[in-house]
Amino acid sequence: MSEYAVEISPVRRAVNFAPATLFEEVQQNIWTIASTVLGTAPGSRGIGVEWEMVDEPINIAQARITGVLMAAISEQEPRAQVTRITFNEQSMEASMYGRLIPTIRFILVGEE
Repeated sequence: MSEYAVEISPVRRAVNFAPATLFEEVQQNIWTIASTVLGTAPGSRGIGVEWEMVDEPINIAQARITGVLMAAISEQEPRAQVTRITFNEQSMEASMYGRLIPTIRFILVGEE
């Protein structure tokens, strides 16, 4: 069983409407879920996550973001099972602007 990763950077990605593999499709869906504010996707208001934890202390924000992301991904992309979420606090952007950049690690459900 392989573990895959998606880094949720603030840089927008182009949407691939014909992903070649299940992995690419699930990875793109996880990125979309994690980078979309709930209620802002036209035609799909149930996609995304709430971001009400802005301006929390860093350790509390990490815990809350982890919980919110895990719940949203398990509900909105059932083909992925999140194994862990880490935060890149060492990047230049994170240290300069106080941004948490999550990396979501997951396995594909049913993959052997």
